[in-house]
Amino acid sequence: MITVSLTSILAYLLCVPLTAIMILWLYDSEKKYSRKAVPTRKTMCECEICLYHFTADKADKYVRCPRCKSLMERKTLRVKSGK
Repeated sequence: MITVSLTSILAYLLCVPLTAIMILWLYDSEKKYSRKAVPTRKTMCECEICLYHFTADKADKYVRCPRCKSLMERKTLRVKSGK
């Protein structure tokens, strides 16, 4: 007959779930950081009057702000790097 000590059973019952949680955590973190940028037809714009940021179609020459409804020429928002 096979004898198994109580400490072996407790170690097994603790290590298996912890290993599974660690593998799932590593998989999720890898999936989160490996996202690729998706090409889109929209670009970020900023209203000149109310300074509201919104997305607009790249093909439109004139855009309307969704907040203050002012019509303006489309200018893309310049993103500054944090360096």
